[in-house]
Amino acid sequence: LTQDELETYLRQLEEAAKRDHRKLGRELDLFSMQELIGPGLVLYHPKGAMLRTLVEDFIRQEHLKRGYELVISPHIMRSDIWKTSGHYDYYRENMYFFSIDEQECAIKPMNCPGHILVYRSSLRSYKELPIRYFELGTVYRHEKSGVLHGLLRVRGFTQDDAHIFCLPEQIEEEIIKVIDFVVEVLGVFGFSGFEVEVSTRPPKSIGRDEDWARAESALKAALQTKGIPFVINEGEGAFYGPKIDIKLKDAIGRAWQCATIQCDFALPERFALKYIDRDGKEARPIMLHRVILGSIERFLGALIEHYGRSEEHTSEL
Repeated sequence: LTQDELETYLRQLEEAAKRDHRKLGRELDLFSMQELIGPGLVLYHPKGAMLRTLVEDFIRQEHLKRGYELVISPHIMRSDIWKTSGHYDYYRENMYFFSIDEQECAIKPMNCPGHILVYRSSLRSYKELPIRYFELGTVYRHEKSGVLHGLLRVRGFTQDDAHIFCLPEQIEEEIIKVIDFVVEVLGVFGFSGFEVEVSTRPPKSIGRDEDWARAESALKAALQTKGIPFVINEGEGAFYGPKIDIKLKDAIGRAWQCATIQCDFALPERFALKYIDRDGKEARPIMLHRVILGSIERFLGALIEHYGRSEEHTSEL
């Protein structure tokens, strides 16, 4: 480490300390996290709630402009749905369970099962696909107390979550549209750079080998078509499918996880999703899970640290 590199590193640490969203959250009266509520749960104060509402209103309108349809799913669902999805076996340690009328229920850690049931509520034709369902869905996950960190790692958060049900020949085009959506939105918020990872099949997973191979191939092909470089993150995909992770770069060069695109053959199989194809036969749709901003909480934390406390930006709050 040279003297210049050491000085640059120390300056970056100093700058990061000034931009710490937990410190600015208190000073600007944006949010708080209080022991009476519990760790990892956020109270938005009036200014913070207004900031969040403006971001959510913007991202909702951007989805509507791109052909997404709004849906809303309940926060509580019976455990049966999580057994069908595989979350009960593969994600149970991160979930909150309780009983209602002697029925085991869970607070949702994901929005996908609700969207799947909306799709399954009527018979679909290939002419309707792709179908894109969007929800600003609040989820709860039992994160270990040691990893909780301000808005960046919490137990209750809201995702700008969508699920796209499409034909096999539509997969790459839909992934490319999501990538373009992410890049455009990051530009609106003043983030100019990002880095990309493709996360592959984890040790604990569901689905057939050939479906995993097709899903990984579709994700890589979309990135290659766009000319976007990526690195492989071995074994870090979701238990039901591989994913693209897009990490935004802030004003001082740090990477923040935001957008994710997952290609899923497994859940349509487990929930017996279908559509009527051109030949009048039943066929299975492909499902894409995706977020643009990701966790709204994490995105707001990144946004606060990106701009820091300059009069130019804090006056707007």
